[in-house]
Amino acid sequence: MVALLSAIGPTTACGESPERADAGGKPGTAASTAAGKPERSEPLTGVELKAALLTAEQAVGFEITGSRSRDGAAPESSFDAKETVSPEVCRHVKEATSGDGEEASAASSIMYPTGTSISPRSTSLMSYPEEAARARMTQLREAVGACGRFGFSNKFGKSSVTSEMLDVPDLGEDSLRYRTLSRLGSSGFAWTLVTVVRVGGVIATVQVMVPTGPMAPEKLATFKPEPGPEEAVTATLIKNVTKAEST
Repeated sequence: MVALLSAIGPTTACGESPERADAGGKPGTAASTAAGKPERSEPLTGVELKAALLTAEQAVGFEITGSRSRDGAAPESSFDAKETVSPEVCRHVKEATSGDGEEASAASSIMYPTGTSISPRSTSLMSYPEEAARARMTQLREAVGACGRFGFSNKFGKSSVTSEMLDVPDLGEDSLRYRTLSRLGSSGFAWTLVTVVRVGGVIATVQVMVPTGPMAPEKLATFKPEPGPEEAVTATLIKNVTKAEST
C-alpha cells in the first residue's frame, strides 16, 4: 500500500476565473468585491491554520488520525520523490494538497471513515496573500480544464491519468471539484476526488483517495468516489476557515 500511495503521489490546488463561473466552481473575485469584504492584511500563521482544521467533534462519521502545521514553504523531503508530469501544467491537478513553495503557512490532517483504515481523506489548508490565493485558484482551474488526460512517471513506474470536472456546492469565495483516475500498471488503479475552496487568502483542499488494485473496468466504476460523505464536514471546515480569516 505504501508503494501504491507513493506512486499516486499527493495531489495541487490552485484555480479561479474572475470572468466566469464554470461547472464546478464560482468566481471569487466578484463575490468578494460585491460583499465589500476587506482583504486580510497578513496571511494566517501555521498555528492559526491548525486551529481551523476539523476537530474530532466536528468530523462526524470520520476519525482524525493526527494533524500538523508549519510556517513557510514545505521542507525538502528525504524521500526520493523525483517525478515528471506530462504535460507539466497537469502537475497542478495531480498535487492538489501540496504547496508550491509560495505559501506563507500550511496545516493538514488525515481522516478515515469511522471503523475503517481505507479511503483516506486528506485535508490541507494553505495561506497566502489574498491576491496570490486568487492566482493559485485560477492556475488550478485552467489546469483541470486542460488536463483531461495526462501522464506521470516516478521511481515506481509510469502511469496515466484521466480527469473530469464536477459540480461543487457554493462554498467560500471560489470553489471547484474534480475527480481523477490513475492507471498504475500492474498495481491497478486509484481514484481521487478533490474539492478545493478559497476563503480570502486561504485555500482549503479535501481529497478522497480510493486505491483499487487490478480490477475489471465494469467493476472499477462501482468504486468511483462520489461527492456526499464529506459534504457536511467540508462545509464545517470552510466555516472554521471563514471564522479564522475574519479575526
